[in-house]
Amino acid sequence: MDQIDRRIIKSFKQLKNEPAFGSNLDVQKIHQKALRQNGFGFQKEPHYSWRDYAEFYVYELTHHLMRPLSAGFAVFFFAISGWLSVANVSAHALPGDTFYPVKIGMEKAQLALAFTSQQRANLKVEFASRRLEEMVQIASLVEHRQPAEVQLAVNRFKDEVTNIQEELQVEEASDSQTELAKTVGRKVNVYSSTVASTTSELPDEVLGEVEDLLEETKDQVVEVIITAHEQEQDEESAYELDAALQTEIISIQSLYDADSEMVVETAQALRIEGSYRRAFQVLKDFSYNQEILLKEETQTTEETTQVETETSTEQTVEQTQETQSAQD
Repeated sequence: MDQIDRRIIKSFKQLKNEPAFGSNLDVQKIHQKALRQNGFGFQKEPHYSWRDYAEFYVYELTHHLMRPLSAGFAVFFFAISGWLSVANVSAHALPGDTFYPVKIGMEKAQLALAFTSQQRANLKVEFASRRLEEMVQIASLVEHRQPAEVQLAVNRFKDEVTNIQEELQVEEASDSQTELAKTVGRKVNVYSSTVASTTSELPDEVLGEVEDLLEETKDQVVEVIITAHEQEQDEESAYELDAALQTEIISIQSLYDADSEMVVETAQALRIEGSYRRAFQVLKDFSYNQEILLKEETQTTEETTQVETETSTEQTVEQTQETQSAQD
């Protein structure tokens, strides 16, 4: 017999004289008293405060909302992960590749989300740089690429540069156009050097078109910055013009050496006076005249060579005929 049984028997012995065991036997009362004596308390009805109710409903609300939110977050997470994967792949796509349209679409979205003129200018120049890199890569793989893909890469670069030119076509330079011109001016010489390095991979007529386009862009850049400088004499535009003028002078000196000494001195004197427009015009006229002279000299040399060749051929024919006559 265990301890609990002994305690119950003891309780019943103590209850034998209770009036409740008489004619009016109250079983419930006896049961309750026995429970109290054995340490079994009554379970009271719980009392809840407003805070308990608030916590309960907040828990229920969040518990039921978290399920669809979790599912939605999972879908969003996987969608973003897939989008980032496609974006990463498309970043290295070349014209003709499957993901190349995705790359162009993302660039258009970036341009649409640009808030300032400086951001738009930087993006335009960056996109032009990408098109140039694509053209160079395609040119290096020309043996493994279709001619149409090579032409597409060239056209893409030309389109980007043409878009920049359209932005620069103004009568009075605005702040956004001036910022674009400065940004392009710092890059256009890099473009020219890169294009010149691809001469062995691309057809001569294509290179000629691209080089002419870049030269036109250089002229437009200078024109916009000069116009801005004439409107407001600021140090930044003067610095940009000095750098552009010095680059042009170095280019002319490398091409024409001693013949360019006088024109370079004139351009430098105009720069000191602040007459940047005249300084650039002097250099441009000199380059144009030198190109005409070079063409004339080349044409004269070709004509002379042709005449000498014809004369030599005639002399050879005459000598051959004389030799045959002497033998006969």
